[in-house]
Amino acid sequence: MSAIASSAETKKSNGESFSDAGSSPSVVISLDFELRWGMHDRLGFDIDGYRSNLENVREVVPALLGLFVARKIRVTWACVGALACANWEEYFSRAPGPPKYQNPRLRFNPRYAELDPNGYLHFAPDLLAAINAAPGQELGTHTFSHILMREPGVSAQDVGADLVAVAGLWQERFGAPPRSLVFPRNQVAFLPIIRGSTIRIWRGNAAPWFHNRHEASTNTLLPRAFRLLDSVNPWARRASALEGDMTRASLFLRTDLPRAAWRFHVARIRRELDGLLPGEIFHFYWHPHNLGTETSTRLSRVEGVLDEVAERCRRGLLVSRCMGDLAS
Repeated sequence: MSAIASSAETKKSNGESFSDAGSSPSVVISLDFELRWGMHDRLGFDIDGYRSNLENVREVVPALLGLFVARKIRVTWACVGALACANWEEYFSRAPGPPKYQNPRLRFNPRYAELDPNGYLHFAPDLLAAINAAPGQELGTHTFSHILMREPGVSAQDVGADLVAVAGLWQERFGAPPRSLVFPRNQVAFLPIIRGSTIRIWRGNAAPWFHNRHEASTNTLLPRAFRLLDSVNPWARRASALEGDMTRASLFLRTDLPRAAWRFHVARIRRELDGLLPGEIFHFYWHPHNLGTETSTRLSRVEGVLDEVAERCRRGLLVSRCMGDLAS
């Protein structure tokens, strides 16, 4: 067994598996790590748009790893596969042909390489290596090139080729292909293709209708408003049991809220944690770039939430798991 694969097995053995833990309530955290791949359709050729948030991810990721490891919190990092590439040359040699999106703004334009020649906004192999080396951290995937699966023009062949590309890169760099998937923009689709790949667990959406609208080419103002209100409703409850190979998201962590709204958000999290029933999972998520502005304040807010989780884990009330721990 390679040193990398051995390390991965050791990290997994340090956590309690879902089957071994019986019906203990669980907390799962997943991070959508994507850099500019997740925003290129919105930013276009504005290479300076959102730049500070994306650049500051290089400060945010090590800080988050420190917080997680210190509290023994297991986390799935759903990474765009292209992030592991060293440069544009490697990306273009590995990337499958892009989908033929009907909406032209969704198509990745090779000219982005000219605007970001050193790849600072698109590649982060050092950060993925650090994540892979950190105890309790799982390298899942967010597809190879942030493919939006429910958009017109995307085919099963596109999805299959994308997953093959990321599996090969993960095997080569990290000793094993990804087992956990977060769909870009939460666009759940092509499940037979997903299940025929290396993926064994995926993140689904919360049950209410306003959590199940895709956001690339549809009017999303109303569902976004409902999601915001839902996030600060301390009496809402979105924890759920594992559903086959799907773990539903419970809450998007909104570290950008005004102070008063943040108190309601934290109250909601506390009630969720304290109300978990045997076999239920509270699964929350965010993007590292969400912490790329007002970084100190937002990291402090994350730290406070992690302390709430870690304290309950120490008392044996909850178990911290990554997505891969839930896979059969």
